[in-house]
Amino acid sequence: MPPIRLIAAALSIAVATPAAVLAAQQSDYSITPFVSFLAATGKTPLAGADLTLSGNPDMAIRISGRAAFRPVSADALDAGPRMPRWGVDADIAMPLSGKPFGTNRSVATFAFLGYGVAATDSAAVRATRKNWSYGVGGTVPLGSVVELFADSRWRMQQFVLPTAKPRPTRERELRFGLSFHFGGTAARRY
Repeated sequence: MPPIRLIAAALSIAVATPAAVLAAQQSDYSITPFVSFLAATGKTPLAGADLTLSGNPDMAIRISGRAAFRPVSADALDAGPRMPRWGVDADIAMPLSGKPFGTNRSVATFAFLGYGVAATDSAAVRATRKNWSYGVGGTVPLGSVVELFADSRWRMQQFVLPTAKPRPTRERELRFGLSFHFGGTAARRY
């Protein structure tokens, strides 16, 4: 199955998850369509969506997929027709200030740590690379269900610390989008 279809299928299953099951567990989940800018170029080569699951206000798990708006060339590939660049990330997020997760959200900031896979395809070759990333983000509620979302991610191309010598290659990615929240109930009072 092509990666874009796999990402679309995974997000479709996540969207179809019954809200009643999540609400019974007092979980909050959100779906966030986004665009991302690579900070070095200022271009908008990627669009995607993420699914964030939070069972409590102190932690969330975020899974995201992204694909290029147009074909992107890769130095590792021979000349030829290109398919769009794609990638997936899995993150663990924790609040820094405010309440970014759960049912009583507020203006907030959060930090995250993640693992990702990205690839560029040609007609004959796929160049795949695994990476880890870290970053910070913020949310601004626009109501009980919708909020503005932004984050800045530093993607490390090697599995070393950012302070390693010689300095490892990393790229900065900025994401902007709208989050739509589902599920969740107010905390019970005993």
